[in-house]
Amino acid sequence: MNEVDLLKKIVQDQTRMLEEKNRLLSDLEYRLKQSIVTGSRKEDLAKFQFQLSRQTIEGQSSLLKTILGSIPSGMMVVDAKQQILSYNPAVQHILKIQEKEILGKTCAQFFGESCEMHGLLKKAMETGEAQFSREVRVRTGSGREIVLAVNAAPIRDSHRDLIGGVEIFSDVTGDVDRECQLQKKQESLIHVLTKIMEKKDHYILSHSERVKDLAMGMAKDAGISSPEEQRELSNACLLHDIGLISVPDEILNAKRTGTEKPVDIIRAHPVEGEWMLSSVEGFDAIKRIVRSHHERFDGGGYPDGIKGDHIPFASRIIALTESYDAMLHDAATSRRSQEEVIEEIKENRGSQFDPDLVDIFLNKVPG
Repeated sequence: MNEVDLLKKIVQDQTRMLEEKNRLLSDLEYRLKQSIVTGSRKEDLAKFQFQLSRQTIEGQSSLLKTILGSIPSGMMVVDAKQQILSYNPAVQHILKIQEKEILGKTCAQFFGESCEMHGLLKKAMETGEAQFSREVRVRTGSGREIVLAVNAAPIRDSHRDLIGGVEIFSDVTGDVDRECQLQKKQESLIHVLTKIMEKKDHYILSHSERVKDLAMGMAKDAGISSPEEQRELSNACLLHDIGLISVPDEILNAKRTGTEKPVDIIRAHPVEGEWMLSSVEGFDAIKRIVRSHHERFDGGGYPDGIKGDHIPFASRIIALTESYDAMLHDAATSRRSQEEVIEEIKENRGSQFDPDLVDIFLNKVPG
């Protein structure tokens, strides 16, 4: 059972107990009301109702305390001046600090003016909108640097006036370290694969590098802004034609020698590329992009004949940029001028290529 499921179970159990207590108290209250026949018993009823309300509040407070104490994430509450009012036990556990180091301080005093923990909460309270960061680096009381995933949000009263803020954070140091190690392994593998591509046919590698440059030049305007998405697109561009290394040299170079290429073998390279990358850890998205980079926006491409938004977004970018580069540089086809290539892309806007991406791309390239 993971932490989220465990927390859900604790909440459900505590809620069930509180509901049962409230049911029994309500039953007792009903019976007491039935027994009141004279004014002298009204004082007893008032006392009972006060005791009932106090027990209900205590039960709800106990439930809240149990929930906060069971949450593995740290939670810190501040007032409107960002002075720390309360926190749960996980804060001390994660940050390795004592109680005297927390209470009474402002968020800026505790974390430091330049720390992103302070910056996120400050922005949330200034803008009135929740803020999130996957990687915030802080130093614990023991001097160790850790990485936190942080959510910060403003707290408002019933009149929508700002009265404080809350910051919830989890230690993701282990996950980040594993991601860094995996990223290094992937970079080493990509380096090896590109060397193999270069040995197979220098054009494949130079073409892939140009496609990467073109795609990354339009990535932000296309909405690919996070470092993870950009890295994924970059790697997919470099490896989009990796399947061509399985094609025999005499077939791959057929046009260059004046003979005809077997279309079926050449068209198999997206599937071959997907298969080559299928056993690489962390390449699940990249292999899907590689498989679909010859699909057409209107569904007339290969290998699956999918269309529109069913084609991975990065595949649509590669389909456009690699076609542009191939028409300009591939000696195996009839090379065209810059003006001819741009006209070809305009003519295939909405049929072969994603129309929105065509508009972005044409604003980036000369001509």
